[in-house]
Order: sequence, then C-alpha cells, then structure tokens
Amino acid sequence: MINPQARRFPLLWVEAIIGAGKTTFCREIGKRLNLRVIEEPADDNPYLKKFYDDPKTYAFPMQMFLLERRKLMQQLAAIETTGVGGFKGAILDRSISGDRVFAKLHMKTGNIAQDLWEIYENSYMDECSRLFPPTKLIFLDVQPETAFERMKVRDRAAEAKVPLEYLKALRTGYQELLHEAETGLLPWSHAVKVTRLIWDPINDMPNWDRVAATIRDSYC
Repeated sequence: MINPQARRFPLLWVEAIIGAGKTTFCREIGKRLNLRVIEEPADDNPYLKKFYDDPKTYAFPMQMFLLERRKLMQQLAAIETTGVGGFKGAILDRSISGDRVFAKLHMKTGNIAQDLWEIYENSYMDECSRLFPPTKLIFLDVQPETAFERMKVRDRAAEAKVPLEYLKALRTGYQELLHEAETGLLPWSHAVKVTRLIWDPINDMPNWDRVAATIRDSYC
C-alpha cells in the first residue's frame, strides 16, 4: 500500500463519450506535462465483440472484467503520483467511475438485471473506497453528433453498431457522474476539481501547448 503522504504529483482523470478524442487528448497533454499516460484496455477486451453481438448476455461479465482492469489502472496511476517512475503524475484515459457510466446505462436499458447491477455497484463502491482520489476530473464535452461523425471517420469495427442515441444517453450519464463528483456523493469526490472542456475534435484543432498550460495552472 502506498503511503498517502508520499503523494507529490497530480492524478488526472479524463472522461468523455465514445468518439470524443479522449486518448489523443491524454497523449498530447501527458507528453507536454510529463505525465504517465495510462490508456484504457480496449484492444484486449475478450467480451467486446461478444457484447455487441449479444449485449444482454455479455454486458455484466464485460463490466466486471473492466472493473478489475480499471482497479489495476488506478493502482498504477497512484504509484506514478509519487514520482517513482520519473513522471510528474499520471493521466488516466477513463477511470473506474467513467466505466460505471457505461454499466449504469446497461442497467437502465435492461442489459444488466437489477440483482446483477447491485453486485456490480457493491464491487465498485468497495474499490472506490480504496483508491487514491483524482486531483482533477476533466470532462471533454463533445456533442454526440460530433462524436458520431468522428467514429465514422476512424472506422473501428467494434464501434460500427453504436447508434447516435447511445452516445446521447452516455452524455446524460456523464452529466450524472459530474453532479455526483461535484456534490461529494462518491467515495473519491471529496477532493476533486471538475473541469468541463467544450470539445470539438473534428473542426477545432486545439493548441495543445495552451491547453496543457491551462490544465497545469489549474492544479499547481
């Protein structure tokens, strides 16, 4: 277990709906601020294709698999905040709480039954009670229509069946998460600062140096 007093550097969580350009954001900001970029496990998810073919069968096991993977990512991020890896903190490409947005949506749409949701929620809350809280939660607020067009451009097979309505529902779910974070309703949200960035990854190419400087100034 890492001594909380040893923590010296920031831990940033980056959240967004699918297609927002979240991974690119983490890489560009991480490079400029010397943060360890910890990317979400997308390519080695054994349930993803099965889920898209049969969401009612595979939504729950997929979310439990991702919960365990997110836990490991959170632990690695906590280590990097001590500076032992030579970085000045860590930036997390979707957190354990961002993934809960997806799981909660599966529950609301009937892909995860209520009794299974309670198992997931209890496991999530247990993990949250142990993790290091983020210094800052950054939400890339992109319109679902923009994200949908970007998904068409990058043409990933796993995203081919994702409808626009799903992206709209995800954005609503993220608004709920941000409210919970800002009002202290989650175990980690007592110390976090929430930043909403209006984000258009197709038409508005950002000045990455300026964005990185703004983020750095907000937690220094």
